[in-house]
Amino acid sequence: MKTLTRTIALLALLTCGQTAVAQLNGAKIELFPISGGASEVRFGAKMTPVATVLNIEAVSVAVAYDISLFTADANSVQNKHFAQHSWMDASSPEFQTGTAPGICVYGEYHPNFGSQAVFRGAPATLCEFVLYPKSSNPGTADFTIYANNPTTALTYYFVYQVSGQQNFDPVVNITGMYYPVELSAFTATQQGASVALLWTTQGEDGNFGFHIERRDLTAADGAWTAIGFTEGAGDTKIEQQYLFFDWSLPHDGMYAYRLKQEDFDGRLHFSDEVLVRYSGNPLQFALRQNYPNPVSLSAGSETTIGYDLGERSRVRLTVHNLLGQQVAVIAEHELDAGSYSASWRPSGVPAGMYTVTLAAESAESGRAELRHMRLQVLR
Repeated sequence: MKTLTRTIALLALLTCGQTAVAQLNGAKIELFPISGGASEVRFGAKMTPVATVLNIEAVSVAVAYDISLFTADANSVQNKHFAQHSWMDASSPEFQTGTAPGICVYGEYHPNFGSQAVFRGAPATLCEFVLYPKSSNPGTADFTIYANNPTTALTYYFVYQVSGQQNFDPVVNITGMYYPVELSAFTATQQGASVALLWTTQGEDGNFGFHIERRDLTAADGAWTAIGFTEGAGDTKIEQQYLFFDWSLPHDGMYAYRLKQEDFDGRLHFSDEVLVRYSGNPLQFALRQNYPNPVSLSAGSETTIGYDLGERSRVRLTVHNLLGQQVAVIAEHELDAGSYSASWRPSGVPAGMYTVTLAAESAESGRAELRHMRLQVLR
């Protein structure tokens, strides 16, 4: 802020006493949402001259935000408009951090007291503000253009050959900007012949569901392809866990995945990408830990158990209690070599520890193998 303050003072001295070459009609400043996401809230500041053109020497926009909801950092002011004209940067992304309100300041000025035109018909998006939610839950927030007055001016502009600081009028703030589902985890790992996608939300607000998209990083176009959809939980403040298996990978190589989360009102939000290297090597006989674990006895709860077969086999997947009594047969098939999964809904059994057993007999050699794992059921 010191650099910008000195520059403004010098601009004021240079322009003092000069006669304006044209009638000054002011300019409008507007905040507008760009996007919201799991890890950031992004919005822009747009300047529209009321006159046909304004020749700008310096500009500053300060935004007030709720420090109980958001933080700012060195990257919180991005895509600065006049940087393309080699203007000097005077932004202060963390000005007054730790006080109420928090202030994030964008500022640029012409290094030689020249000017750059801003046209009414092509309003300039001066910058993008990026703030980071502190909470893991979705919500709404207000963002206000701060101190647009001569005494504590952090939001203003200077016009070439016009004496004195100019204040934006009118000023348009953001009220009730929505920031959506909070992804606390999103991972992709190869499991046998598939890739398992696992993600967790800490809260959901109007969440219709997740479109799962994949991108082949070895392909020439590298386009995103929709491969599935998983319904969301709607409105909840309870942690939700999701699991999706991609069995449709066309070949070995590196792949990227992302989630396109859709609200009931049609708003879309994209997750960050996760990468996985897929290799279709021959499988080994294996039983994979169930997910989720523990699993709840509440209505509708179930857990997924994955397993791999290295050759065509007769398979039996069962659950036993600690007394050795069988309580469920989850799968009983003859299957080709590959990766498989089965679901178990633990209804009608008491809470406690259980043993899952995978028995497989080779259809060719008759050789039998067993695998075991523990599974916990909660009330």
